[in-house]
Amino acid sequence: MTAQYHFNSGGKFKPYVGAGLQYIVFFDEGTGQNRLGAASVDIDDAVGFTLQAGLDISMGNGWSLNADVKKTWLDTEISWNGTGVRADADLDPWIVSAGFGYRFNLGDIFGHSAQTASIPMK
Repeated sequence: MTAQYHFNSGGKFKPYVGAGLQYIVFFDEGTGQNRLGAASVDIDDAVGFTLQAGLDISMGNGWSLNADVKKTWLDTEISWNGTGVRADADLDPWIVSAGFGYRFNLGDIFGHSAQTASIPMK
């Protein structure tokens, strides 16, 4: 989850930056090729700090392209069960994504319920 600041609310190019927290849940860790003879490997869920930068490009008629990069700093603990071996791990990935989107106009979907009232001037 990040809070974002958009530099340009109008126009075709809409750059933004963000900061926030990332909660990572690890599941189905398996054992991999561990040489410790562990029955299983557990990686603790963790919370990390994230920075983000991105760009939305309006294609018109509600359609847009998006490109985004995030850097996350995450510290967790790994346990090789049955061996007594534990290790702290720093996982600091770069996350790069791209997308194609459509922004719905709820007025088009549900109709325009608001009407302009005229006030007579005396």
